[in-house]
Amino acid sequence: MNVRYDDPVDVKLKQHDENYRPLPKTYKPFSGEGRRLGSPVPGEAAATATSSTTATSNLRTVTSSSATTPRSSVDENQPFVTIRIQMPDGTRLPARFNTSQTVNDIYDFISRASPELREGGWVLATTFPNKDHTDKTLVIGDMGEFKKGGTAVVKRSA
Repeated sequence: MNVRYDDPVDVKLKQHDENYRPLPKTYKPFSGEGRRLGSPVPGEAAATATSSTTATSNLRTVTSSSATTPRSSVDENQPFVTIRIQMPDGTRLPARFNTSQTVNDIYDFISRASPELREGGWVLATTFPNKDHTDKTLVIGDMGEFKKGGTAVVKRSA
C-alpha cells in the first residue's frame, strides 16, 4: 500500500448490492508429513539418525517379505475385496480375494505364505468383532466381517 508506519490512511467502505457468497471450496488432500505416535522428537539428531536406520532396515524387511508373498488367484472381472492379514510374527500380508471365494482360500494363501504355519496349529480370526473363523466353507462375500475387505489375524491355537 506504500504507507509508512504512523502515516494517516483514508479507509472507504462501500455497500454492495448483492448477498455474500463464499468461494467454492477446492478439495486439497492432506500433504503434510505427519508423525507417528512414539516417534522421536524433532530436533534430536541422534534419535533421528537411529530411527532412519531402523526405518531403512524395516523397509528392506517389508520389501523382501513382499517379494516372497504368494499371489492369490483373483478374477479381475468379478468383484473382489482386499484383506490385510496380520501374521503371528507381526508382518502384514495384503491379499485380494473374489467375493465368491471361501475362507478355505484364505487359509491356503496363508499356508503358502508362511512355511512354519503349513503344519497347522493356527486359526484365522477378526479383530472386531473378535471371532475365530473355523468354518472354511463360508463364502467371503456373505460374511459381514469381510464384505468390504478388512483385517484378519492369524492366531496360534493351543
